[in-house]
Amino acid sequence: MTKRPRQEWIGYAYIAPAFGLALLFSFFSMGVSLYTSLHEWDAFVGRGRFVGLENYQRNLFGQDSIFWLALRNTSLYVVLVVVGMLCTALPLALLCRRARYLQGLFRTLYFIPSITPGVVVALIFYQIFGVWGKLLDNAATALPAIAIMAIWSGAGYNMLLFLAGLNEIPQDFYDAARIDGAGAWDEFRHVTVPLLRNTVVFVMVMTIIGAYQVFTSVYVMTQGGPERSTEVLAFNIFMNAFSVAGQMGYASACAWLLFVVIGVFVLIQMRLYGSKRVYDE
Repeated sequence: MTKRPRQEWIGYAYIAPAFGLALLFSFFSMGVSLYTSLHEWDAFVGRGRFVGLENYQRNLFGQDSIFWLALRNTSLYVVLVVVGMLCTALPLALLCRRARYLQGLFRTLYFIPSITPGVVVALIFYQIFGVWGKLLDNAATALPAIAIMAIWSGAGYNMLLFLAGLNEIPQDFYDAARIDGAGAWDEFRHVTVPLLRNTVVFVMVMTIIGAYQVFTSVYVMTQGGPERSTEVLAFNIFMNAFSVAGQMGYASACAWLLFVVIGVFVLIQMRLYGSKRVYDE
């Protein structure tokens, strides 16, 4: 009885540094952002007058607001990235799992793009798509080109997640399927996909969150163009906050609306495809 409280305090002591950093740079910053969104605010001067929900109304209903255009572009980008990620990362994981030799080398090579700085990747793809391919000069192809870059960059990381999920599936299920005469496609459809459900949900949720916050590639490659076809929410927030005088409050309101959009999509995703126990050991 005397050791248990002491062990609990030791646990709290271990998480205290990380919790303190999260409190300072996440929760406190969110509070400041919410306070800022209720005021006219200049990033270089400071607080102006209190305006209440006026910034939110301007975002949602203002005639000059491009919030809905940015939301549409961002949502289209999210769909492209999520679909592309599932169509690349999962097949790569399946191929890597079946490799008999040099599996560790394949995992490393596929993972390298995930740890390459985003600015470096954006500059490389700007050269490929913008200078050589001219895809970034066309409003119809600019956003898909940026989505392709994101898929290439993140496929290796998600491949490792899928590979971990595949390795957790007991071999007994595949053996039983083969005894029943199932082929490779039947095994994938009736064994792999159902038992990989929790991993798929995790990958989709994390991909949605990351895709809705896309900024670096747009800032480096297109600056929101051409014809605002790549104007995404995070880029719009940045431009309003630091490129237009007195718009920090307006940008903070847009950031909170982005937070709500991400929360709604993640909530829907979790309610429809929530993680659950798919088999008993």
